[in-house]
Amino acid sequence: MYGPLDMVTLTGEKVDIHIMTQPPSGEWVYFDTEISNSSGRISYVIPEERRLGIGVYPVKMVVRGDHTFADSYITVLPKGTEFVVFSIDGS
Repeated sequence: MYGPLDMVTLTGEKVDIHIMTQPPSGEWVYFDTEISNSSGRISYVIPEERRLGIGVYPVKMVVRGDHTFADSYITVLPKGTEFVVFSIDGS
């Protein structure tokens, strides 16, 4: 289990990215594997041929080494839509 101070622990780890592309189905689709940087973070751009339509999609990122995971969501909005991004924990 990782906490907010475990960034170095997660350095250089393989992280599998899964997205539920049709949320009602409950089926996860493997997209790719990225390696975490020195801050324990990954960055990923969905390839053009796998782009998602407008909607809200669950995302699961799984650390291969110990199978810990982080759940998140990606929201795809129509072009030109105004929106706000915020963090409730101040990170």
